[in-house]
Amino acid sequence: MARKNIAVLDFGSSHISVMMGSLSLNDALNLKGYGEVSYAGFMDGEFLEPESLKEDVASVIAMAENNAQARITHLYVGVPAEFSEVVCKTAEMDFYTPHKITDEDIVDLYNTYQDFGNENFSVVSRSPIYFTLDDGERIIKAKGKTTEKFSGLISYTLCDNKFLEAVQAALSPLSIEHVEYFSEQLSESLFLVDPEERDACAVLVDCGFLSTSVSTIMGDGLLDLKSFSLGSGHMISDICQAFNVSPEQAEEIKRGISLVEQDEDEVFEVTQEDGNTREISVSDVCEIVRYRVKQIGKTIKKCFELSDIELPEQAKIFITGGGIDYIDGAIGLLSEELGKEVCELVPPVSGLDKPHLSSTVSLLDMALKKNKQSIALFFIKLFKRK
Repeated sequence: MARKNIAVLDFGSSHISVMMGSLSLNDALNLKGYGEVSYAGFMDGEFLEPESLKEDVASVIAMAENNAQARITHLYVGVPAEFSEVVCKTAEMDFYTPHKITDEDIVDLYNTYQDFGNENFSVVSRSPIYFTLDDGERIIKAKGKTTEKFSGLISYTLCDNKFLEAVQAALSPLSIEHVEYFSEQLSESLFLVDPEERDACAVLVDCGFLSTSVSTIMGDGLLDLKSFSLGSGHMISDICQAFNVSPEQAEEIKRGISLVEQDEDEVFEVTQEDGNTREISVSDVCEIVRYRVKQIGKTIKKCFELSDIELPEQAKIFITGGGIDYIDGAIGLLSEELGKEVCELVPPVSGLDKPHLSSTVSLLDMALKKNKQSIALFFIKLFKRK
């Protein structure tokens, strides 16, 4: 088998990232190359500057390849929540006699549903909320179990075809050997949230620059997925307008505040274009940021209200992403707004344990493990033929 250089392409709401890597013998993730470029992003399920997408994608892929000194052969693209929908379906099979479940049986169960009644969306991820065997017990790992009847609640993540078409058009000149699409939120959920927490039902919030997603997780799948166009970029815009500063200055000011410990008389000194300095009240900046954090919390609660899923009382809420995680006291304020503790999650990888890298690292972990499984299946089939 030819050597594969595996990478993931992650569309954030302010940056596009490409990460190349490999797995060690103990499944530890090794980073080989990385690239990141700023771009206009997306809002309300639409790229803001689609005409620039081809150039932006080519630039970030070249950056990662140069960094790794290797050419990407297999690229896995993360589909953001704003371009996604989640549908859960109960699927059933009957073997009629005792039968040991194989990987092929699980795929056949997934394939029970092919048509979701929406020609504008395509399936990109399929995963089990749970499986059920003859005894009626709900399980997550069904392979190797013996049963006559096999059923389960299956989660399907669908992707807007407009996203697929836009990305395929951007990638087509690059002649990459293999391109596949994954759900960004499913990847994060499986990598960041412990299996025990998922089995009990959990919520993962990913707050970014212009967009926030709310994933309800159970087992190895997404029960529900909601998103809304609100994030740290709105705070920066507010600060720019309120104090007539540049976006770069607004970002520096935002990261410099604390919503916990605050001196009423504290000020930021800002250098103006003419070289003079002026003072901005930290208290006024905190008021703006508090308003936006509370607005994010209110919108998350609205997502819960619009969902058909009734969250169990013990369900934990986690947050990741670069939107509010870097603001001191913001997660505590969000917890107050939601009336429930919100816990921060970051990738459990040394050197990559940053909230804004969660989606990229999670996608790479899923891509590498999927590739490892495909290699194992290849050799199993090869030995069977021999």
